Amino acid sequence: VRSRSDAGAVENAFKDYLGSEARVDTLKGARSPEEALERLRSHFSFRGLVIVMLGLDDRGIVPQDAPLPPNVVVHFLPRARVRNARPEMIVQHYLEAKAKFRMRVLWSPEVLAYVLAGGGEPLEAWETSPRYDVYIPSPEMASSLRGLCGVDPTLVVKKLEGVQAVYRGPRMVATVTFAEKGSDFRVETRGLKEDVDVLDIKEQAEVNRGFIALLESASLNYLSSFDADYVIVPWSGGKDSTAALLLALKAFGRGKVLPVFVDTGLEFRETLVHVEELAGSLGIELTKLRARVREEIESGRPLPTTGDRWCTRLKIAAIESLVGEYHRRGSVLVVVGDREAESPARLRRPATTDHGSYVEAAPIKLWSAMHVQLYLALKGVPYNPLYDYGFFRIGCYICPALRNWEVKLILERPELSYVREDPLFRRFARARGML
Repeated sequence: VRSRSDAGAVENAFKDYLGSEARVDTLKGARSPEEALERLRSHFSFRGLVIVMLGLDDRGIVPQDAPLPPNVVVHFLPRARVRNARPEMIVQHYLEAKAKFRMRVLWSPEVLAYVLAGGGEPLEAWETSPRYDVYIPSPEMASSLRGLCGVDPTLVVKKLEGVQAVYRGPRMVATVTFAEKGSDFRVETRGLKEDVDVLDIKEQAEVNRGFIALLESASLNYLSSFDADYVIVPWSGGKDSTAALLLALKAFGRGKVLPVFVDTGLEFRETLVHVEELAGSLGIELTKLRARVREEIESGRPLPTTGDRWCTRLKIAAIESLVGEYHRRGSVLVVVGDREAESPARLRRPATTDHGSYVEAAPIKLWSAMHVQLYLALKGVPYNPLYDYGFFRIGCYICPALRNWEVKLILERPELSYVREDPLFRRFARARGML
């Protein structure tokens, strides 16, 4: 921020929210672009995200064309000075500034790829929000969406209330809105002005190698601030927890990292095979725990819902029991793959949480789904096959977070007939209005 008074306002807004996630510094009251840039340069080497938060009266001190590194975001509050804003407004704009970083995607017609830093064209009708996420659809998901909107999508923005904005190259070609219940959906096509070729995900990862290296460096720098005897990584087999696992292994080494898979008795076979095979290729030993979700339901407990995800509490209890064992021997760090765009709770949760017997760290909190996809592609790490089927996230097959199109995939794909045969899944699908 520009001045000490602005810093005081931000620190007051953050005190009950951020913990140690961010620190506040000033531009020493700079009043000219030359002064501001000179004072910003001391932060250019910081391995993390730098947000320059200014009021409208300070708009001229950091010009839009200023030569800033890709980890610097300039954000203006709708007040004359930052210190004029109420604490809740400051927090909201802090989240919006982080969303600018997470959702910064441009189109490069020269290389036919999406670029995360450097030159490029804005995407059509592009919007950012702390609750939005952006991802590259798998071939199967692209095929499913093509059947709905008539065009092979190359990028998708996940918005709110089931809305997905579908892109081909730089153009938004459709929006698809999936119903809260049942398999209904609504499609609004915009038409493709001209078709464009787009590089595949591995080629796009190479184009963005420098920016992905910056993300990795920032996350490793964050993890290096912790000193722990044991590092536990809850690993679902999905892309986010896999990225967190790779970062933990690079930061702490195989000897200190303990990947943990919690089996609910309702896991996809593909996931069970994937974690075993990937653990073998990474040269790590996988610890398996059991959360008795299946047994609880078979004993008469209601299915988990978005309002009562008691299944998550059982999984957390299983991990915390293991953490307790290790805590008796030394300090424990739990590294999770939580990202801000996944849910309102994760958006508002600090990157670091001290639980007493262990510290929880979220090294990819600022990343988008696209960041994770490109990171894994650069590392040559195979995806869970469920993504190739068209799934967006990985969990058990009665997870309340499953989207309706994912339930539809289970009902239709031949490979998942074993899931359809499970009476608990059929009960779940009926509750969702899919059977």
